[in-house]
Amino acid sequence: MKRVVLLLLLLILLPFAKAESTHSWEHEFENGYITTQPLLVEDSVFVRTSGFWIGDERPQVSAFEITSGDELWTYRSDTTLQHDMSPLMFVGSGDGVCGSWQDILIVAWADGKVTALNPSNGELVWEQQTEVNVIGITGQLGIDEDRVVVPTRQGLSTFCLEDGEQLLRVDFEEIGWRNGVLISESGYHVGTEAGVLYSVSRDGAVSNSSIGDGKIRHAPIETQHGLLIHLQTATGSTLYLNNSIIGNYGYSPAIPLQYEGRVFLATSNEWVSLSCDDITCFEESKSSFHSNGEMSMRILENNSVEIWVPSNTPDGGWGVFNRTSLQRMHTTSFDTYTTAAPGFSPVAMALGNDMGLLHVTLFGSEESPETPSSFSLIEAFHYVLLLSSYLLCCLFFATNNKPKLWKALTLFLLLFTVAAVPEMSAKWPTFAESEVEATWDTEWPEEWRDTQIVVIEIDGKENVIGGLNGYSNVYELTQAASASLGITTDYEDQYLGLYLLSFNGTEGDGWEFTLDGSRSNTGIVDTAIDSDSILRWRPA
Repeated sequence: MKRVVLLLLLLILLPFAKAESTHSWEHEFENGYITTQPLLVEDSVFVRTSGFWIGDERPQVSAFEITSGDELWTYRSDTTLQHDMSPLMFVGSGDGVCGSWQDILIVAWADGKVTALNPSNGELVWEQQTEVNVIGITGQLGIDEDRVVVPTRQGLSTFCLEDGEQLLRVDFEEIGWRNGVLISESGYHVGTEAGVLYSVSRDGAVSNSSIGDGKIRHAPIETQHGLLIHLQTATGSTLYLNNSIIGNYGYSPAIPLQYEGRVFLATSNEWVSLSCDDITCFEESKSSFHSNGEMSMRILENNSVEIWVPSNTPDGGWGVFNRTSLQRMHTTSFDTYTTAAPGFSPVAMALGNDMGLLHVTLFGSEESPETPSSFSLIEAFHYVLLLSSYLLCCLFFATNNKPKLWKALTLFLLLFTVAAVPEMSAKWPTFAESEVEATWDTEWPEEWRDTQIVVIEIDGKENVIGGLNGYSNVYELTQAASASLGITTDYEDQYLGLYLLSFNGTEGDGWEFTLDGSRSNTGIVDTAIDSDSILRWRPA
């Protein structure tokens, strides 16, 4: 029996020793989630965080060494607002009419700032301020030769890459959200929350047209048949080609992705592949899928293409599609809600999710997405051993063989512990969201116990209401409490869902909530509550 136990122990420890040699690493950000694609440039990984934060935690941009995962530098913003969702932009060195520049990393912030950072050390090269209307920049920037084109909250600006000098500024009547910019031969094209498409020539001439009753939350896609726009509407989404409807789809459309003669779309209901031929663009295939974020492409060695689509569900993961259909789901031990596209380079892949977890895998390692992981087979064998030891326990218990029962039970507990510890480690960030704060206040009326309670802190004063019942999510409970307390609320339908702008007209730097002392990684509509939940709102 001792020899059997020793042999099984060696078989148990072997896969985990082997797993440690794989070329992958993780980093957990404690100050928010990752909602934009990590950038992989040469030997560095650049990633930004966003979302809810407390205390001294603030959004930041960080750089890591691609192989080791060592942090190279971090640039933190102490002034930005929620949410920072403008994708990072790396610009290689060059020169133009307005000057010359070295490699720079351009970051646009929700407080309206545009910063150019030195990618090697994170030092500020130049900075400019744009307008803020509740929030600042949230859309994707563009590069037009020697200038960066910035779709701002209520207009468009261009800045020289050398020193940040403003070269062009135009104002729009409507505001934008995730309003990326398309750069074409005729100029710049940006959509708004009112469904209006603005076109700006390089000399500043502005024209606009109404696309439809909805919101344009992506950079328009240029095709040979005109501009393609996936308009978010109150009943789902509508696809427009050159101002004509060509399809209707699900809610909360993702940012479209264009590759050669195809355009890929996603919503809360489906993933769609459009083919644009000499006549028009048409739906070629559709698959059931839930995605509301970014998509990215990976070009393989055989020149085939993979479209990676984050699954914005509690189970998370990434759908890997070819040009027309889902090929597989790529999953990890830390999957959860995800909106950021994977970042790729010839040597590595970077994944980020809404729990602020960054996972980088070097291609050629055992965890490369090109081939199934060998570790998964060994892991399966481990669980076979776990089941076998359990059956031995049952056998020895049934035959009343106590000496062998204790040995088998010891083996089973050891196997169970080895299996459970990695899972607990991977899921620990989910459990570690709790804040150290009291939930029940002894000064509250005793009849409030086991009911729903809301605390809203405005200008340093706590407004409290309890005895509420029957509300199923944070939004419903907030509305009921505000009505009882005589507090007005203002909301905005943003990229991650409904967002609370203000209480009694107080906006500040945004609002955040905790539920029973814990932060949530879901929005106010998607966060479920219990019959005795305590909800707290306070300024960010």
